Amino acid sequence: MLRSKFFFVFLLILLVFKTQTYSQTHTSYTELISKNREKYQPFQKNFNPLKFDQTVLKNCFMEMLNDLRKQIYYCTPLINLQMLDSAALMQADYQAFKDNLTFNNEAPYQNSSQRLKKYGFTEQGREFVAKAKAHQGDKDYSYYDLSFELLTSLLKTSSGVSSVLSPKYTIYGFSGAIDRNIRSVYISLVMGNDFTIQVFNSVGSKQKDLPITKGLAGLKFYNETVCKKCVEDNSLEQIYDFLYWDEDGDVYLHAEDANQFKKLFRKAGTFIVLDFIQKEQYNCRVPQVDYNKPFRGIVSKPISIEKIISSNDSSAKSNVFHAKIGSIPPQIELNKPIDINLLLLTDKKVVCRTLIKKNLDNIIIADTQVDSLIKLQSYERALALLALHLSDTTISESLLFSIIQLAAHKEITYISSIFTQAVQLALHKNPQGLCKLLDQFSVSVFDNKEVKKRYCNICH
Repeated sequence: MLRSKFFFVFLLILLVFKTQTYSQTHTSYTELISKNREKYQPFQKNFNPLKFDQTVLKNCFMEMLNDLRKQIYYCTPLINLQMLDSAALMQADYQAFKDNLTFNNEAPYQNSSQRLKKYGFTEQGREFVAKAKAHQGDKDYSYYDLSFELLTSLLKTSSGVSSVLSPKYTIYGFSGAIDRNIRSVYISLVMGNDFTIQVFNSVGSKQKDLPITKGLAGLKFYNETVCKKCVEDNSLEQIYDFLYWDEDGDVYLHAEDANQFKKLFRKAGTFIVLDFIQKEQYNCRVPQVDYNKPFRGIVSKPISIEKIISSNDSSAKSNVFHAKIGSIPPQIELNKPIDINLLLLTDKKVVCRTLIKKNLDNIIIADTQVDSLIKLQSYERALALLALHLSDTTISESLLFSIIQLAAHKEITYISSIFTQAVQLALHKNPQGLCKLLDQFSVSVFDNKEVKKRYCNICH
């Protein structure tokens, strides 16, 4: 009885926190900008569509966006890449030419991923488009006012807020254009991270003996429309706890409560795929990680969730679930260190979620709200609250390492600047302790290139 009451209290705290967060997405974010209007004084000069200054608009819009991201998630400013500006310009000009708010363009660059590839990036980026009036009649209309309207349109829905402000983005490209009738301003904002920048040398890799699955293996990159439920369910993190492999290379799922396992697993999607990653792929000399793929190493064929559930080899009287789901590929030597990532798929073979080795040890935080969120596995919310302490140079070592563990747990945060900042601070406080911790993590965290650079310089 006490246990159920205790759990109810946790749920109540989480519900209140989520409610506050949801209401904030619709009004408070724009209020955070408007209350600091004086800060944007350099951009209060009149906006004249006939003498449109691309640089002023870009600087104003991005300063406002960066301020929001810092206040909400404590992210460092997004880094501008000129070639991403070129991809954004292509779409901003097209929208202005058609006088239509759209993500589509002319073939062969109809979608955002094709435009990213044109300028040498992978398709792992996200484009946002917005439209605002080019003038307000006889009223004063500044670059600040225009940027405010454009940013507000991107933040008008909760999904827009979670995407535009997401800490996983670290780089950007921006461009704006005005239609021929001088009525509207169209912008394109292209956002990405280390996954967007391809460093894999396919020519050099042919000289290596590390096997990687060729092509895309029939798998598709994340699609927000079909993956929403899978991404939002925190309970799916538990699935990785059931995975293990033995010295013979056989891979199993094992759970003490078969009923709980089956209920949880049916929420995971339609299929799973095993991604066998050799840690040598992330070596400090010639890394072999191809970000043009939705996986990293050698992948199994998709395994049906229902087939896995029906493969339970425990006795009928037992409530234990135990099933063999695969084997380490023969191309990988069993004495070589590997990680196995679990890819959760829809029936369309879209990789909706990647589960990595759990990078969390027993974390206990004095803050009641944060501790409650951690117990409920709402790690991103807990991290957002703790990240505020990264600006405090006197931050305790235990709190700093807790932030690192929380950030390292999921792709959306280990690729972010929050993880990078925490690692940088830890290098000054306890480099030996940090190296030991990073060695225990999933090798996937080294998708963060700045973290990997520091790891290679200090730890190896």
